[in-house]
Amino acid sequence: MPTNTYEALPSQVKAFFDRQYKDSYALFEASRHPKTGLYADGYMTLGENPDFRSSIAATGVGLISLAVADKEGWDEHAAKKALITLKAVSGEIDGCRVARDEKSGFFAHFVDMETGENLDSEFSTIDTTLLVTGALFAGKHFAEKEPKIMEMAEELLSSIDWNIVVADKDNGVIHMISKNGEGIAPLPAYNEYVMVSYLALLGRPDDEDIKALWLNNFAEDKINKLPQEDFRGLAVLNDHPGAFLSSFVHQFPYYLVPEYAESKTYLEYYKNACLADRMKWTELEDVPSYIWGYGAGPNDGLFGGYHADRINDAPHNIASSYIIGGYLPVYPAGIYDLYAQYSLHIPYDVYTNPEDKEDEEKFKAAYKYGLHRLSWWHLEQPDRWYPTKVTLIDWSSMLYGLAAFKHGMSFFSTNLPRVSSVLR
Repeated sequence: MPTNTYEALPSQVKAFFDRQYKDSYALFEASRHPKTGLYADGYMTLGENPDFRSSIAATGVGLISLAVADKEGWDEHAAKKALITLKAVSGEIDGCRVARDEKSGFFAHFVDMETGENLDSEFSTIDTTLLVTGALFAGKHFAEKEPKIMEMAEELLSSIDWNIVVADKDNGVIHMISKNGEGIAPLPAYNEYVMVSYLALLGRPDDEDIKALWLNNFAEDKINKLPQEDFRGLAVLNDHPGAFLSSFVHQFPYYLVPEYAESKTYLEYYKNACLADRMKWTELEDVPSYIWGYGAGPNDGLFGGYHADRINDAPHNIASSYIIGGYLPVYPAGIYDLYAQYSLHIPYDVYTNPEDKEDEEKFKAAYKYGLHRLSWWHLEQPDRWYPTKVTLIDWSSMLYGLAAFKHGMSFFSTNLPRVSSVLR
């Protein structure tokens, strides 16, 4: 490809990039509750927004989206909005008390976005991690405009009993759920729970079990000892022999753990995960090279419901465009794959169908904020599949990747604390 830098993109590709980048933030804004600053689990493409169900993980990404909007000059009230969100999760907004495990402080996965009431969900260690990571990111970015955000983020970090996440400090096993102050549902490494270990160390640097969990398994010198699976000669990190992971699992630690963003070892595994994803798609019949991306997301109206697609486990082979976005730092040519999807199939901002106005309205609604989930075999069918929901946590890969493509990975690594800052 002719370039790997934003400034040198051809004019038409750059125009697409700018539109998709700004729309990546706009989707978060459309999913935010104006009073509480909590973010919906997903944007309902063919329904009303914001949805009543808030995701704590999406709320963490929403805080990062506000930092992006501030950096780009898209929202002059971004700092104020971030502060409102922190007040909501800290219990400082009347009528809103976000559900937490009373003993450990971990947040419920899904809550009512106005009252904070638990919507019959678990107290999740990874979703709480994503929330607090977003708070720390916003705190650092808005340090001058609104220093209160960092103060509240640090209070949030210290209010949680991180010790309960440690299931097996020698083998990197982390509890997924907090129940009555105890950790349950252990999950073996490698997976996105690397972020839980990272944040636990920031929150409790003097806890020997937490320290051992990181140093024994996830520190830079231990990355190449994590479980791996071979795909066509590529070593890809995984958690179970014979299986692969959805690509978002590789992407989240890359953006949200500074040591991983800067690790040459992790970079090689990240490149391998990207190439394995792309290579597997080339084995499918009649699929062009610009259609790929094994990500998680909803499939309502096509089959089943939400699914985390991965190599050898991707029902109907639905491609997630945001996965391409997430890999842009190591595969910058992916911006041309996204542009091909847009220009040839999903021109979401200019699409018209004079002969079928219903199709035009549904298509423009389904892709109002750009590329996300798509079925190659349904793109051109008369009875087209219209994705009915965009889950914000999965959409985050698009926002992260486009921001990194334009500004470099330092935008992420400099806005989050390093493990070394608490291990001295």
